[in-house]
Amino acid sequence: MPSATTTEPDAVQPAATQPEFRRYRATVRTRLALTYSALLTGAGVVMLGVVYVVMRFVPTYDLVASSSVPAATVAPGASPPSIEPIPEVVSTPAPAALTTPASELTISSTDQMLNLLLVISLVVLVVLAIVGVAVGWAVAGRMLKPLQYINTAARRAAHGDLSQRIRLAGPRDEISELAANFDDMLTQLERSFATSKRFALNASHELRTPLATTRAMLDVALAQTDAPEDRVVFDRLRMMNERSIDTVEALLDLAKIQSSTAQPELIDLAKAAAEVVESCAGEAAERNVRIDLALEPAMIEAEPVLVRQLLTNLVQNAVRHNTTDGGFVAVTTKSTDGGGAALEVSNSGALLDASVVAAWTEPFTRAAGRASTSANRGHGLGLSIVAAIVERLHGTLTLEPRSSGGLRVVVGFVSVGD
Repeated sequence: MPSATTTEPDAVQPAATQPEFRRYRATVRTRLALTYSALLTGAGVVMLGVVYVVMRFVPTYDLVASSSVPAATVAPGASPPSIEPIPEVVSTPAPAALTTPASELTISSTDQMLNLLLVISLVVLVVLAIVGVAVGWAVAGRMLKPLQYINTAARRAAHGDLSQRIRLAGPRDEISELAANFDDMLTQLERSFATSKRFALNASHELRTPLATTRAMLDVALAQTDAPEDRVVFDRLRMMNERSIDTVEALLDLAKIQSSTAQPELIDLAKAAAEVVESCAGEAAERNVRIDLALEPAMIEAEPVLVRQLLTNLVQNAVRHNTTDGGFVAVTTKSTDGGGAALEVSNSGALLDASVVAAWTEPFTRAAGRASTSANRGHGLGLSIVAAIVERLHGTLTLEPRSSGGLRVVVGFVSVGD
């Protein structure tokens, strides 16, 4: 049985990730709105300059000051004019006199008129710039709205959903042609993936029957022969046959993962990991490999069959690709920030090259090449199946060599409900 000891420090430390630096840039809609406003304001500035230059240098202005009645003056030594009595008149209500408002703007020179023209034009330019930003924002949003549909479709296609289509309606332009080409690309990709999955599934099914028949015939041959040299040959054939059966079963598993339609359920990753480790304890004991557990409750929403297969492949891979002098396998589960979960499986082993570790998720790729040995029960599809399951569950997969030898695999799961 596996021991519940603490894993080694270098086996459970999270990988140091270097965030990618990207210079901030405004959105296309913002840049289009500012461009529209800048063009509109620039055109206004040019028009204002032309009008101002024409008004200042082309016309000739002749402004006349308003006339006023001069006050009566009396010469020195002269008698003041006589004041004749004004006959008394009956006061009658006079109509209201026309008065000039105190706020009336009076222009008495050419400079004042041109300055007023300049001030009013600047105010209009400011208003024009603000209106240009608002109108440009609305127009740019309407023009770029189809790109949101294309972006959504591309994001869903990147997560494996090739069945959806954009089907953008409207006039034929560059954006509608892009959407139509994108739909055609999704159609071709969906047809290609469906063909490859169908081929793998059919081929695996067709190979199952002859391989099972061959195994039965070899068992009969082994039971009926007593010659040592014949038994050696039959044993090797039986071993190769079993390896072929394992490969076919793995191909079937890979095809089923990619076409699975099961509904996800709420699963405790720690409980599932404990069950898988218990089922692999016998093989670990045969290989003198210690399994250390550090399991914390971590809830994920996934298909139970896929989660169990993921854990089984990771633990078996860690047990089989280990040292022969008392190696270890460390299995860790924990919750992460944001409601997600993380699974980590580390194992001892030979020193690995970081440049080739990432290629191990490709089918039939091994640490020492594509060829297999009789001592190795793997079929080269373990990590490929793991990668397919992680992609199916929209998780993240990280493979990295340990500094002291062996491999460290980290699987991240999104939060429940995402």
